Amino acid sequence: MLDLFELLADLGYLGLVADYDLPPQSLPYRKPRRSKKRPDTALTHAQRTENAAHARRRVKVEHAISGAKRLGCVAQTCRNKSASFNDRLLALACGIWNWHLKKRKEAI
Repeated sequence: MLDLFELLADLGYLGLVADYDLPPQSLPYRKPRRSKKRPDTALTHAQRTENAAHARRRVKVEHAISGAKRLGCVAQTCRNKSASFNDRLLALACGIWNWHLKKRKEAI
């Protein structure tokens, strides 16, 4: 199922690689810990540029999630027991956000 999508995770999701057998390329590079053997802990220039490109792609996803959460019932705890209702609610919030983006684009 996850083969259909490109995963854009940040370093808060380190367990995804081990749990779901995902390629480590889906995560940004992590700065190594400083030790006696490795006193220099900076990332290389190539790793920094790749992290920046990863962040540029990921920020679009984060903005879409925050846009959908502007509908208050998505951001707050929903006590409904029906999973289909929760799915419909999220689909409605995403549809409203996409409509907002389309209207904003037409106004420009």
